[in-house]
Amino acid sequence: MEINSLSNGTQASVQGSEEHKNSEIDVRVAVIGNVDSGKSTLVGVLTRCIKDDGRGSARSLVFNYSHEQANGRTSSISHEIMGFTGHGQQIAPERVTDSKKNTWEYVVSRSSRVVTFLDLCGHEKYLKTTIFGLVGLLPDYTMIVIGANMGITRMAKEHIGLSLALKIPMFFVFTKIDMAPENIYKDNINLLKRILASPAAGRIAMPVDEDTDVISLAGMMESKGCPIFTVSNVTGQGLDKLRAFISSLQTRTQNSSIFGTINQPAEMLIDGIYMVTGVGLVVSGILKSGTVSVNDTLYLGPDSTGGYKQVSVKSIHKLRISVDKAIAGQSVCFGIRIHNKKEQLKRSFIKKGMVLVSKSLCAETSWEFDAEVVILHHATTIKEKYQPIIHAGVVRQAASVINMTKELLRPGDQGLIHFRFTYHPELIHPGMNILFREGRTKGLGVISQIYPINN
Repeated sequence: MEINSLSNGTQASVQGSEEHKNSEIDVRVAVIGNVDSGKSTLVGVLTRCIKDDGRGSARSLVFNYSHEQANGRTSSISHEIMGFTGHGQQIAPERVTDSKKNTWEYVVSRSSRVVTFLDLCGHEKYLKTTIFGLVGLLPDYTMIVIGANMGITRMAKEHIGLSLALKIPMFFVFTKIDMAPENIYKDNINLLKRILASPAAGRIAMPVDEDTDVISLAGMMESKGCPIFTVSNVTGQGLDKLRAFISSLQTRTQNSSIFGTINQPAEMLIDGIYMVTGVGLVVSGILKSGTVSVNDTLYLGPDSTGGYKQVSVKSIHKLRISVDKAIAGQSVCFGIRIHNKKEQLKRSFIKKGMVLVSKSLCAETSWEFDAEVVILHHATTIKEKYQPIIHAGVVRQAASVINMTKELLRPGDQGLIHFRFTYHPELIHPGMNILFREGRTKGLGVISQIYPINN
């Protein structure tokens, strides 16, 4: 009896610690869709708890740059958050027009769970930024936004294909329902159902109505379910169902093969570099594995020669809140300082694609690698000396095809390709997903072998 009660108590404490770990890791949702479908407006409406005026007042709270405000198009990756209590109630910002720093501090300090939106670009001109967000920022889910009056465009199909290729669970939101003719809206819903049911996609469309239990839908996304919501950012129709659904989303970090454990060597993927007055150099990104505490020593690189600089972590921020420790799966910022005081660490030294790692991982820096690939679509054929852009985590660099197991590769073909990076070596690992493009997406694969340089 005592043994059983002790066992039950231990099991409860383990479950409690797992829940605590999960609450420390925010859920990341990538927002994608065609240009002018209302992505930024929807993010502004959801995160600020307001309605749009029909002229872009909500999206103006989300944009990063003045030129985005001027033309109404997102050209960078914007981060916004929704905070929820333990009962799923959303924490509204204290003031709608408050700065992002004050808004985040207010929401995070009062929330049990946080959902981060990664507002990505819709225009084809910025496709490389969208791919970087999907591959490098490691979202748990994708929210594909479709204008009910516009329909499913070529870029929307491209985004659906990217989510399928990267095996990211997705859900759909039809916006502008208040201005879409009924017959056009129904035609678009039916087209989406056919696309999802096609052999290439193999997904189950699950339209949401007033009687749908949205909490149960979140658990069905792993089993190929794709919820479809219909909302209006102006009238507020359907937004409560969407909010309830988002509040029930759980992080996939623990179940994803992309992330390591908290006990493995630390690896942080750098996606942003800042020079902060009074603090110095700050890098932001996702801690892919390991645990990092203040004053820990890490290695920054690789540079053009494959070398690394030894740095110390002077401060850690998570969701703009100062913390003492970061664990695998979290989006964090590190204030760093170089160990060698005779050297100066300039912002220009750090490039996207660099990492902060424990010393043991530096040995995996490589110029060349093998990858098992499948060609999605290509105008002609792929052969030796073909040079696409490789996306692998935060790595984004041109690479040449040195040799292949087949003489030619055409759309639908699979094969083993030996690549070599064009400009400088990168830190990559066997098992990493890669996506390569030349303009539009051309193919995807998995790294099977790397050829480390001698550091």
